[in-house]
Amino acid sequence: MPSTDIKDFQALMAEPLRLEAVKAQIEKDFGLAGFEFTGDIITWEALIEALTKSIETIRTRNSSQWMKIVYRVDLTEKQYRFVKALGGDSHENLAKAVVLREFQKVLTRERYSKS
Repeated sequence: MPSTDIKDFQALMAEPLRLEAVKAQIEKDFGLAGFEFTGDIITWEALIEALTKSIETIRTRNSSQWMKIVYRVDLTEKQYRFVKALGGDSHENLAKAVVLREFQKVLTRERYSKS
């Protein structure tokens, strides 16, 4: 199995349409909470920052709703436990995990739609 070089990953992330596709996928999966991005989100950092705030709000107000979102995003139990155990801001860590998972979904959809 070929390894993916970090440069390959960065090239995949550099495509602006992928950022838009990931934003749309997040909004779809977070639809249970009525979440939508506001303002211009044109960088991955801004995406993570906005998502971090949303995750903090959702987890604080309604933890059962948050777990439904985790299920829709398709974070495995192992991934979820790993991210929660990381040091630092747990909401930011969860936002990064969600963005990575949604990015994977977008790439998978792209690759299979070309077949």
